[in-house]
Amino acid sequence: MFVLYIQVRKNHITVRNIERKQDVSGSGAFSNQRLLIADFFKAEKVLWDLIEQIRPRSWFRKLLRTDRFDIVISALEMNEGGLSQVEERILQEVVAGATRMRYRRLITHAQSTPLSDNAVMALIAER
Repeated sequence: MFVLYIQVRKNHITVRNIERKQDVSGSGAFSNQRLLIADFFKAEKVLWDLIEQIRPRSWFRKLLRTDRFDIVISALEMNEGGLSQVEERILQEVVAGATRMRYRRLITHAQSTPLSDNAVMALIAER
C-alpha cells in the first residue's frame, strides 16, 4: 500500500508519494475565475500523467492487481468558506477517472497551506 497526496492549485497539480518522498508537478488550463477545476477532462489528463510518473511499477503488483492506494486530495486555492458538495464531487471524480478507480480510500481536504506528510497519514488513519 502506498499513499498519494494530491495538491490542486489554479491550473497546477502536484502529486506526492508519501512513502518515497517523491513529488511530481504538472500544469494545464483546467481552471477559470470561478472554479478550481472547470475543465474536468484536462484536469483528469494532467493527474493521470502525474500518477503514471510516480506510482510504483512492478510485474508482481500487476500480476496480483495489488496497486490500490490511499489518496488525500487538497484544494489549496479558491476554497474560501470550505468546499461545496459540487466542488468535492469534482475532485472525487477527477481522481476516480485518473486512477481508474484503483484506490482504497479517497479523502478530500481544503485549506490554503499544504499538509505535512505526518498530517496526511493522520487523516488516513482516522478514517
